[in-house]
Amino acid sequence: MQRKSLVLLLLLALLCGGLYAWLQREPQRLAPSDTRYLPGLQAQQVSAVQIQRPGQPSIRVARQDGRWVMPAKADYTAAGRLIGDLLHDLAEARKVEPKTRDPGNFAQLELADQGPGAAVRLTLERTQGGPFDLLIGKAVAPGGRLVRKPGEDQVWLIDKALQLPPNELDWLDRRVTSIPFEKIAEVSVSYPGSETLTVFRNQAGEPNLQVRQLPKDARLAYEAVANGMATPFAQLIFTEAVPLDQVAFKDAPRLSLSLKTLDGASLSGRVQEQGGQPWLILERVEGFADGQIQARPGWAYRLQDAAYQALSRHLGDFMAKKS
Repeated sequence: MQRKSLVLLLLLALLCGGLYAWLQREPQRLAPSDTRYLPGLQAQQVSAVQIQRPGQPSIRVARQDGRWVMPAKADYTAAGRLIGDLLHDLAEARKVEPKTRDPGNFAQLELADQGPGAAVRLTLERTQGGPFDLLIGKAVAPGGRLVRKPGEDQVWLIDKALQLPPNELDWLDRRVTSIPFEKIAEVSVSYPGSETLTVFRNQAGEPNLQVRQLPKDARLAYEAVANGMATPFAQLIFTEAVPLDQVAFKDAPRLSLSLKTLDGASLSGRVQEQGGQPWLILERVEGFADGQIQARPGWAYRLQDAAYQALSRHLGDFMAKKS
């Protein structure tokens, strides 16, 4: 009897020791690849991206000859960095924690399939395999997003915010020119039947532009006042772009302009008015380095008001008031 009791006590001690060891073990950690939400996604295999917001036209961008374009916009160049960042974030997104599996909560999280609270549907077309859909819900601070795969109930919080601008314009490369200010030698504007105004520098290193038409007995309001006619070309952004064959400008140009660089490059164009808005058409572009001109031939670009105001200056705007 004593022997049986001893055996039972020994077994009990072993069980308790095993239980203690199990409770004290380190939790098993998932390998990094196990926590990725889309472990099989390879950004370089994505050939097109489509964003469908409830009640809005879809936005689609596609790879073409090594660059991203928007087919619905006559293959206009798309915002490559925005698209590249989105695909990188999708490929690297990791699961933070599972959320609800109750379809009754989907609308509140903006993850419903349709109707009130419908999700943004992101479709990735791939060179290998068929299209892949993902439902994008509410953003969660800091820097997370709720997502769900169509046909699945599980909602996940991932660690990427996934930037998805709602407007088609935001998916385009909106740059017209990217000419560094220090490279500009001359900017000239001419008004029909009126004055011509030219700002210039003679050589590299001169920090401020001069005014060619400044009378000898006059002085500038301040030393750098003329620089503003050239600085917009460093990052000239459009607010709309339209092929010239889709728009008719009936009136005479508001102004004509030209620009020369210290490297010998030059451009010329005109600004037209349509609907009370200024539209820039570049008619001649020669000799610029790669990356300095993004505008396409045969297109009209609606300018931001601030940029147009900076370009459409008159001599009196630059002169100091006489005391």
